[in-house]
Amino acid sequence: MRRIDWKIFVLFGIIISVAVGFLYGTGILGGAANDPGSKEDPLATKSYAEQAMERRMQEMDDKILSLEAKIRSLEDEMSILSGDGIIEPPSPATGTGAPASSATPGSTTGAGSGSGSSSSAVSSANIGKTASVTADVVNLREAASTSSNIKKRLSPSDTFTITKVDKEWYQVQLSDGTVGWVAGYLVKIK
Repeated sequence: MRRIDWKIFVLFGIIISVAVGFLYGTGILGGAANDPGSKEDPLATKSYAEQAMERRMQEMDDKILSLEAKIRSLEDEMSILSGDGIIEPPSPATGTGAPASSATPGSTTGAGSGSGSSSSAVSSANIGKTASVTADVVNLREAASTSSNIKKRLSPSDTFTITKVDKEWYQVQLSDGTVGWVAGYLVKIK
């Protein structure tokens, strides 16, 4: 009989160890490898975490830009509607815009009586006079333009003093000191 050399046993042992280590160590039989930063592998590198955060922040920035564009589009549409005499609904944030019918009996607020005073022509003769608006909700703007920013929403119960005239717009001052512009066709002189 032939005697097996000890070198063959060692070589055979190394081959089996490598094969077993390969099968279990790389995930073939040992299960799936853990994703970096996952629950199974909480030791994530700083660069991996930074990349994930940057991707998420970029997604959020893109969404914000998209929403801001939608807001601008809706504001432009509202400005066009208010410029055509169609008044936008009250802002939920301000809580103004109660219907004219909610004014107390005998008050001079409301949509007017059809006497012509409800939508008189814009005139510099009205400077210094007290007035109110004729619609349920009217925008008080920063400048004499429907594209100007809205400072406040006025209702017929709000009274103001006319301080200036610019074409078809009145600059007005409210009792709280707020100054802004209102389209002249929406003003009723008291």
